[in-house]
Amino acid sequence: METRRIGLALGGGGARGLAHIALLEVFDEMGIVPGVIAGCSMGALVGACYAAGMSAKDLRAHAEALLNNRVDFARYVFGARKTRPLELLSLKGLASMHLDGERLADLGLPDHLPRNIEETRIPLKIVACDYERMEEAVLTTGSLARAVGASIAIPGLIAAPHIDGRIHVDGGVVNPVPFDHVRDGVDLVVAIDVTGRPRPAESGKLGNMDLAIGSLLIMFNRLAELKRALSPPDIYVTPKVDQFGSGDFFRVRDILAAAEPAKDELKRKLERMLLTTDVT
Repeated sequence: METRRIGLALGGGGARGLAHIALLEVFDEMGIVPGVIAGCSMGALVGACYAAGMSAKDLRAHAEALLNNRVDFARYVFGARKTRPLELLSLKGLASMHLDGERLADLGLPDHLPRNIEETRIPLKIVACDYERMEEAVLTTGSLARAVGASIAIPGLIAAPHIDGRIHVDGGVVNPVPFDHVRDGVDLVVAIDVTGRPRPAESGKLGNMDLAIGSLLIMFNRLAELKRALSPPDIYVTPKVDQFGSGDFFRVRDILAAAEPAKDELKRKLERMLLTTDVT
């Protein structure tokens, strides 16, 4: 039988990106190992864990244990990982206080994973935005935590580590669902879009952070639509997770449950396209 390779792209979406885990379960259940994975923002974090060798089942267990509630999360961060509160902040003056992207990524990546991108079991591409060059940075070597830290760096909220001496920000600014980076050498491209939409205003009012994040989501959606119109992937799945905010990490079980219909959709589409063909 013909063997076909699949390229998998996982998009950004903050807490909504936890839905990727449910979709990855399809690959494990079908015995499919993607030939290459590209991830942006939260998709970079989830994709890094999966590419490094974690099963989707283990990823689900890790996420549910880590994000069960705020108390358990604090015990993990400040107890098991012995993190001091100030280590989570990037302080560059009183007017510039951000969360430290690399430190956040390190907390999200289990200790047993490889330390470098080139050591992952599945080839991995992490997409960030080179702020100074105004272009994509596709990271395929070097520190896994540093690259993920750059990819999740929401402007104004999370500070990215400098890479090659330059500032980086969230990969969604340039490529929120990076399916164009998994085309080479594959037969089938699968993209998962968890970007979501701005949440409706309560009582007709939105705070400054809501407006900032919502505006980014509008831009991310438009970018993804344009890229899809130019050269669509073979399978494009959008889990219905709009009801969750970017910061709803402690609703991990609700997010995973909401992704179940999309999980079924992905399985049907893969089965229809692959039929009886073996896939690696």
